[in-house]
Amino acid sequence: MCGICCILGYSKQSDVKTYNEKYIYARGPDAKKSRFIQVNDSAHLQLSGYVLHLRGRFTPQPLLDENGNCLLWNGEVFDGLQVKEDENDTEIISDKLYHCKTQQDILDVFDTIQGPWAFIYWQECYKKLWFGRDKLGRRSLLWHIPQNDSDCFSISSVQIHSHKFSEIPAVGIFCMELNEKLDTENLHVELFPWKFCVWPQTQNPIDSENNIMTLDQSNVHIHVNKLDELKSGIPMLNKEIPVADASLFTLGKQTHEEYLNHLLSDNEFMKTAANQLIEVLEESVRRRVTNIPTRPSAEHQCQKLEISEAAKNEYCVHQSNIAILFSGGIDSAVITALADRCIPESEPIDLLNVAFELQPKSQPNTVKKPNQTLYNITLNSLFYRSIVKDKFNVPDRLTGHKALSELNPNRHWNFIEINVTQKELIQVRSERVRHLVYPSCTVLDDSIGCALWFAAKGHGIVGNGENKGKSFKSKAKVILCGMGADEQLAGYSRHRSRYSEGGWKGLLEEMNMEIKRISSRNLGRDDRIIGDHGKEARFPFLDEHVVTHLSSLPIHMKAQLDLPRGLGEKLLLRLSATQLGLTTTSCFPKRAIQFGSRIAKMENSKEKASEKCDRLAF
Repeated sequence: MCGICCILGYSKQSDVKTYNEKYIYARGPDAKKSRFIQVNDSAHLQLSGYVLHLRGRFTPQPLLDENGNCLLWNGEVFDGLQVKEDENDTEIISDKLYHCKTQQDILDVFDTIQGPWAFIYWQECYKKLWFGRDKLGRRSLLWHIPQNDSDCFSISSVQIHSHKFSEIPAVGIFCMELNEKLDTENLHVELFPWKFCVWPQTQNPIDSENNIMTLDQSNVHIHVNKLDELKSGIPMLNKEIPVADASLFTLGKQTHEEYLNHLLSDNEFMKTAANQLIEVLEESVRRRVTNIPTRPSAEHQCQKLEISEAAKNEYCVHQSNIAILFSGGIDSAVITALADRCIPESEPIDLLNVAFELQPKSQPNTVKKPNQTLYNITLNSLFYRSIVKDKFNVPDRLTGHKALSELNPNRHWNFIEINVTQKELIQVRSERVRHLVYPSCTVLDDSIGCALWFAAKGHGIVGNGENKGKSFKSKAKVILCGMGADEQLAGYSRHRSRYSEGGWKGLLEEMNMEIKRISSRNLGRDDRIIGDHGKEARFPFLDEHVVTHLSSLPIHMKAQLDLPRGLGEKLLLRLSATQLGLTTTSCFPKRAIQFGSRIAKMENSKEKASEKCDRLAF
């Protein structure tokens, strides 16, 4: 992963070197480098790269080839292009681009790559600036559109100066021709769209009949070019409407666990589908946990650093190359169980579990009796009893420990309890998070952004095993995240609402909309937050092969929303979890991180998630 930025400046402007490195440098602490390019008599480019080294030969950026072309690459090639273990994907892509003769050749290079990415590429011979994000928007890329002729056009992974930035839509590859006639008051950008792509704000298709888009309050006009094209895109959703009775079995008096086991034993079709999902997800996880530089042994690090015994506990005990955001929910638990299959058993794995301090409340005279479902009996009652005992025993902490008990007992798991006080939250939000979530700005962005920042930091207390109670800081540079499962498997409460209102047709419409807009939702924000620790977020559920596989399945195989919460949503994944031995975890219902970690309880409970958050204001 890297921080990348590009500034287009003019001789009559102030020095373009003056920008804030604070947040972009944190993304790539292993190397930083800049290159200045004279575009013409009046215009010049500054390209800067900040590298986090994860694969192959160490390669500072920007990478210059012998023709003067210059590449900034923030991504991972997991498939499509061949990258050997000892090779660096930045060098491979640069070489591919070097041999491109036409625009279509350049588009074909990025069309082929499978994995998360954002890039900036200067093509010297044609004076063209290319940039863009992968079709799912898994890496952040922002731009600042100049508002007057004294302003700079800027592209960056994060905000680098006080001017307004917005996310570059992940709708295709953009190209600007910076020739002698460059007009700062009327910039023209060419867009080569992904197949089946829609504009994020309107959900309108990007087509040749509406091929000019002017960005609001800006001097940039986007021309859609479909003569040269990107041939791939987000896969089309299987919109087959199930027959009148597509239900599998009625629940009856069975527990949720009994129902899942019954379905696996009596329905060979669903059992096969569950196993196929395991296969494709396991391969996705494998691609994301292999070929990572091995950390020196704990003993070697401690001897080299000559640190105290207390520090040894924190930094040198069972350090891992891989960490997982681990709430104990079904998404993170399945990823963890599959990572266990892909990583040698001798290597530890860090499980990052974040909790925010529970605020004391006066004891009510009466306590509302929770619904007596299996989930509520085993978790909610335990939760209420535990508040007095531990102010950090939030729901995600309890589900985390329960899911941990169902994982491979022969693996060394570092269950890291990351406990956050209100004082720490206020300080970090002010100093880091509000700058990183930007341009996102809602109450929901605040809650999730803060929770992810503390979780990714990985600094807490070991909650299990021989080192229980000791301070611990995860040094893993790669963090696996469960984002993307809910959109593809009908995991949100709004999916139930649409199903109740419009049946299978309404549910399909909702899921189709969510998958099409997934690139414009939260992945760029999450990348900015996690990257602030010099760590890289990887999303197994958003692997191209996984997305294609799930999109091809009929809806009734993925979810049965006539069944209760904690069973019907993400039904196929629950069956896969059961097959993996996650018997109890497979029945946990969806609980968003802001509620499971209890960060939402720290703030104004009357706020709506979609409201603009004053706490994020500069």
